[in-house]
Amino acid sequence: MPTAQKVRQPRSFARFRCTGSACEDTCCEGWGVNVDRATFEKYQDPLAPQVGGRALAGLVEINPAGTSSVNYARIRMDGIRCPALQEGLCSVHQTLGESYISDLCSSFPRVLNLTGDVMERSLHLSCPEAARMVLLDPDAMAFEELMDDGQPWRSGSLTSLPDSTSGDLLHQVRALVIAVIQERSRPLWQRIVSLGFAVEMLAGMDLACAVTAMEEHLSKFRAGFFDEILNRQQADPVLQLETVLELIVVRLGVDYTSPRFLQCYRELMQGLEWTDQSTMQELATRYNEAADDYFLPFISRHQHVLENYLVNHVFRTLFPYRRRQPDQSFVFDSGRAPMQDAFLLLGMHYAMIRTLLIGVAALHRHNLNSDHVIQLVQSYSRAFQHIVSFETLALESLNKKPEHFIRKIAVLVMDSPKPR
Repeated sequence: MPTAQKVRQPRSFARFRCTGSACEDTCCEGWGVNVDRATFEKYQDPLAPQVGGRALAGLVEINPAGTSSVNYARIRMDGIRCPALQEGLCSVHQTLGESYISDLCSSFPRVLNLTGDVMERSLHLSCPEAARMVLLDPDAMAFEELMDDGQPWRSGSLTSLPDSTSGDLLHQVRALVIAVIQERSRPLWQRIVSLGFAVEMLAGMDLACAVTAMEEHLSKFRAGFFDEILNRQQADPVLQLETVLELIVVRLGVDYTSPRFLQCYRELMQGLEWTDQSTMQELATRYNEAADDYFLPFISRHQHVLENYLVNHVFRTLFPYRRRQPDQSFVFDSGRAPMQDAFLLLGMHYAMIRTLLIGVAALHRHNLNSDHVIQLVQSYSRAFQHIVSFETLALESLNKKPEHFIRKIAVLVMDSPKPR
C-alpha cells in the first residue's frame, strides 16, 4: 500500500465538517452508491450485526457495471434514497460506526490524491458545506503543508499516481497554473484562455521542462504578451447560451437530476423571460444586460468566489495531467489530446456555471447573494461533475466543432464588452 510522508491541502479542507441531518442536499439521496468489495464481503457475514432489524446483506448487491474492487457492489436503493438513511443520518454509521460504511461514504466529499510521497487532500463542491468552505472564504484555497498527521484513510478512496518521482515537479507546475488563475491584473476569462496556451505548450513535455515553461508563461502573461491575441477574441452571447443550454439538455437525458439544480435552471429561464415565443437573440440581449448590471458587479466584489472554484478544480483533478481510464482509475498523462480535453472540461464547467449564474442574476438582480452562488455551484457540481457519461458526451460535442480548442473555450467564457 502506498504511504505518504507529507500532506498538502487548502485551508478549507481542515475547516470542513459534515452538517449531517442539517444538510440541505443529502448525499444519501439521488445518487447510486458504490460499495467496495471489502465492505460488501463484511456485509455477507451471517454473524454481522443488523441495523433496524434488517440484515446488512440486504442493503447491497453486486454491481453489474463494476470495473474494480472500488465499485464491486452497490447499495440497493429505495427509490432514489439509500435505505440506511433515517432522519437525515446514516443508520449504519450511527449504529455500527465508520468501519461498516463503504470507502465512498467514508470519504465523500473528501478527495485524496497521492503524488510522490505527498497526500493531497481537497473537497468535492457537490457537498453544500464543502462548497461554502471553498467558495466563500477569500483564504480558503491558501495551501498548507504538514507532516502526515495520521488521519485514517481507506485505500479504496485514494488515487495514487504511479510515478513516485514526479510529485514535487507536478506540484510546481500546478502551483504556476494556480498563479495564472489568481492573476487579478487580467479578467478571469483571459486567465482561463491563457491556460489553453499553456496546455498547448506543455503537451508532451517532461515535468522538469514544464516547470520552466510555466514560469515563462506566467511571466509573459503578466507582461501582456498574449494581449493582442486575447483582444481579438469576440464574445458571442448567442453561442454561449445555445451551447450551455444544449449541454444541459444532454445532461438531463442521462441520469437523475436533483430538484436543487432544476430550481436554478428554472430561475435562469424566469430571469431571461424565456417563453415559447422568445428568440435566441432576445434571450442573449437580456443575458448580456444581466451580466453587465448584476453578475459582473457582484463578481467584482467577490473575486475569490469563482477563482476558488477554478483553483479547487485544478488541485482536485491534478489538472491538466490526470486521465480517466476505461476502468475508471486514473493515470498521469501529458499527451496532447488528454491535456486538451482537460482544458476543455475546465473551461466548459466554468462556462456553464457562469452562464447559469448570469441567468440567476437576471431574476434576483441586486439581491443576488452568496446563497444563490452556493446553491448553483453545489447543485451543478453534483449534477454534472460526477457523471462520467456526461463529460464523455460533452467532449464529443465540443470536439466536433471545427475551431481550435482554445477558441472553443474563449467564446464560451469571455465577457461581452459594454456598448460605448
